[in-house]
Parts: sequence; C-alpha cells; structure tokens
Amino acid sequence: MPLHPFEAIVIGSGATGGVAAMTLAEAGVRVLVVEAGPDMSAMEALGGEPANSLRRAEGLLSGRHRVQAQHPGYWKQNPALYADERAFPYETPEDQPFLWTQGRQVGGRSLTWGGITLRLSDYEFKAADDDGYGQNWPINHNDLDPHYTALERLLKVRGNRDGLSHLPDGQLEPALPLMPEESQFRDALHRERGLTLIHSRGFEAHQPSITTPWPRSSSNGSSLRRALDTGNVEILSNCVAERLELHPGRQRARSVVVVNRATHERQRLDCELVVVCASTIASLRLLLQSEEQNNGPGGFIDPSGQLGKGLMDHVSCCRFFSIASQTGRQAMQQRDPTTTLSGAGSFFLPFGNAPERRANASFLRGYGLWGAINRFDPPWWLKRHPDRRLGFLIGHGEVLADARNNVRLSEQCDPLGIPMPLIRCRWGKNEHAMVRDMQRTIQDCIAVAGGTAASLADLVHLPLVEPIVRSAAAVQKDAPPPGYYIHEVGGAAMGNHEDTSVVDRWNRLWRCPNVLVVDGACWPSSGWQSPTLTMMAITRRACQDAVRPASG
Repeated sequence: MPLHPFEAIVIGSGATGGVAAMTLAEAGVRVLVVEAGPDMSAMEALGGEPANSLRRAEGLLSGRHRVQAQHPGYWKQNPALYADERAFPYETPEDQPFLWTQGRQVGGRSLTWGGITLRLSDYEFKAADDDGYGQNWPINHNDLDPHYTALERLLKVRGNRDGLSHLPDGQLEPALPLMPEESQFRDALHRERGLTLIHSRGFEAHQPSITTPWPRSSSNGSSLRRALDTGNVEILSNCVAERLELHPGRQRARSVVVVNRATHERQRLDCELVVVCASTIASLRLLLQSEEQNNGPGGFIDPSGQLGKGLMDHVSCCRFFSIASQTGRQAMQQRDPTTTLSGAGSFFLPFGNAPERRANASFLRGYGLWGAINRFDPPWWLKRHPDRRLGFLIGHGEVLADARNNVRLSEQCDPLGIPMPLIRCRWGKNEHAMVRDMQRTIQDCIAVAGGTAASLADLVHLPLVEPIVRSAAAVQKDAPPPGYYIHEVGGAAMGNHEDTSVVDRWNRLWRCPNVLVVDGACWPSSGWQSPTLTMMAITRRACQDAVRPASG
C-alpha cells in the first residue's frame, strides 16, 4: 500500500498500540501503525462454532498451537487469534518452559483479553519503600489517575467504588449483579472469615451486533477505531518491525526497519517518534536488535546494562469447585447471556499488597483471587452433579523482578531471518511460598462456603477432550509455568536514573528520547493486579507528553 507522510510510528496495534495511535492522532500527529499480522474483519476474527472447533483441531494436529493451547482462552475463542508458533518461534532452556501466547493480528491480544481492569495502588508503585526489594516506580497513582479515569470513561468499564486503599476506585459504570451463588459465597466468607469480596471491574461479555461487531475491550472496538476516525492514521499489516535505525549521532531514532511477511522484503520507514507497543517479549526483541551490543556502532546505548533483564509474569494457581444451586438446573447463560463469565461478570478477593495483610506472611508482596460461580456451566446433562453449580478461584500473585529471568537474542533465527527471543524464566522461593499460601486460602474459602473442590474433569463429562483437560497446566498441583497467565512484564524498566533503568519516567529511552517504550516491558515490578489498564494509562501519559510543546 502507498504510505503517506507520517510523523510517528506505533509498533503494535493491541491495547497499548490503539491508545498510542488514538492519543497521537487526536493531537494532530500523522501516525503509521505497524502490525505483524493480518487485518481481519470482525467476522473473521471472532469466528463461530463449529468452525472454531475445527480450527482448534487443525491447530493442535499441525503444531501451530502446541503451547498456546495450554491456556483456557484458546478453548473458548477463535484459535485464529493465536499466532502460528512455527512462524513466530522462540527458544527456552529445557528446564525453564515459558508459555508465550502471541496475538499477531490487527488488535493484537486485546481481542483475547479477559477484560479485567484494576488500578495499581501506591502499595505497588512504591513497594520497595516498604520491603526493600527491587526498585520503586518513578511514578505513582496520582500521576496515572487522570489517564485511568479517561480510559475508564472511554471504555465504559463496570464495577463498584469499594473504598479500598490497596485497590483505588475508578470512574465506573454500575457493576453487573452477582449471581445468587456468588452472593451466598460472599456472605459466608465475610461472616466466617471477615473477608471482603468485591465485584470484578471490567467489561461485560460481548454481544455482537451490526452496530457493535467488535468487543469494546478490543482496540478494534475502541481506541484504534477512534484513531482511524481522525483520518490521521494508517495501518501497515503483515509487517514485522525488525529494528530501529538511529541518526549518526545516535541520540535519536531515524527509522524503523520492517520485514514484509509475504515477500520477506525489508523496508526503512522514517519518522520523528517511535512508540514501542509490540507486547513485552516482542518489544524486548526489537530493542535488543536495536541496541549497541547487538547492532554495533549504529545501535542505541543502554547505560544501565539492564535491557532484557527482570522478566515477570503473575504466578497463579487454580481450583475448581461445585456448590449447591440456587437457580435450578438450566444453564443461566441460556436464559440471560449477560450472566456469562467476563471481566465484569465475576468477583475478586483483593487481598493485595497492604502492610496489614502481609504482616505475618512468609513471602514478599501480595496477591488477589479472581473467581466466579454459575457463569460457565454447561447443559445440566453434561454435569456429573446436575443440581450443583460450577465455580473457580484463580490466584493473581506478584512476582519479584530478578535479573536471572530475562530475554536475550537466540543464535537461531525465525523464518524471516530475525533472531528469535531466548526466554529464561522460572519461579523463585518467594513465588513458591506465595502459591502455597494461595492454595491454603483457596481451599479454606471453598470449604467455608460449603463448596466441594474437584477437578474440572470430575465436575463435567468431557467427551473426546477429557485427556487434554486432565493434563492442562491450569489443573496441575503446582503453579503453571511462567507465561501461562499472559501478564508478562519487565525487561526495559522505567526509573529515575539511567544507570539503573532502561527508560525514564516519561517512558523515553535514556539515550534515545524519541523512542517510547510503553507496554509491559517498561514495568519495574509486576504488582498483583491485571496489568492491561495500567499499560494503557502509561501509554496515554507518555504520548501526551511527547506531543506537548516544549516550554521556554
């Protein structure tokens, strides 16, 4: 396609890429969005049954989705939204598996996002002040508050104002009602253990229509659409950003080199501003390809030596259970689709990172439990106990930044001739201690509420797929490997000093300030909350600053 003159290149079109394009375009900047995958229609992207099931079978038999099929979302969404692992390979040590879920299409992983939108608190931004581990963020909640608010209003996020110091309230639409069994669960936990259960915050399940074909949680249905409506944005799809090229003085980026996936031709795209939003690991690969150590004298300088180090993901564990039904046998979702499991149609036990919660803990930092009851029941005749409803509790646990968990460049290349990411990441003692506490807490909550813990295969008849379900990472005794939760962050941490961080407090590379790194790669610590809303708020803040007229 012919490319018109543009001033900024946004690499990636997912949750952060859409916000970057929207923020810049609405400020009058001409933007090119570079996306590694195709530009699909809503019908192509979302698919439907039985076609999605046939695609899953093909994806598993062909090896396209050997790793990504471990994630539950793969079994409820169009598998076309999960990248072909043969086309986008990566390497890990044999004893350190990493389950990398990749969304290579316009919209990226926002099209498979669960849609939970929790703010971080200053207990996360300034955690090092409390326990002395790692580094604080160079920003706090007040810095992001106006951006959180703007995005919550744009996206019409649902939830309550709960008045919790460790989980700041947002500007939210009314929460979805709890299911009767969830209300009973909440009351039992409060009565017997004094625990607080809140409505989850996020998006209701998408109901496609002619006027709203895309989920509002996707960039295609929100920020990217608004960006395109300005007339200032073009999308270059099926092109992989390979590296940055710098001006001779190496103080500013001059262009982005992209590789056409169909022809393998390389093209140099000049611009004045680069915003890196490719998702954490893909962004780190691009930056490593562009840094002096790997790109020679033409690369940018990372004075900290920290690029690629400190990769994190949320550590988690999951338990299914059943509880006596208060709503009969028929699946509620057949009667009322708004009761379907979603970011807003669920609940949280937000233990968090507040000092009083961790006073007697055997580990650093905090976690929360996400759960739901009676939101994903199959027809009653598929259930082993038809008069009971299904529930689950899943832990979200903060992972400590550790330089040994990192992304480097492999000596092997992908089909486009670009070095693959080499990912080294494993859970440490702190994560194992946290998971043991999660497991005890989950078991206690289920028991107190009168539930019965069991595997999903012991709760539901699963013809044909039962062996796959019983071997899935989510149902094993120990925590699934890193990457499973699809909340990977870190590797290009933001900070106050160039000798200890990769980007500054405005997300600019220290020695190359017209390059912004705004996705999860810039996180110095992981927090326990779902990260996407915070990534989007960071992106909006950084892009607004980038186009603000210089003072003086």
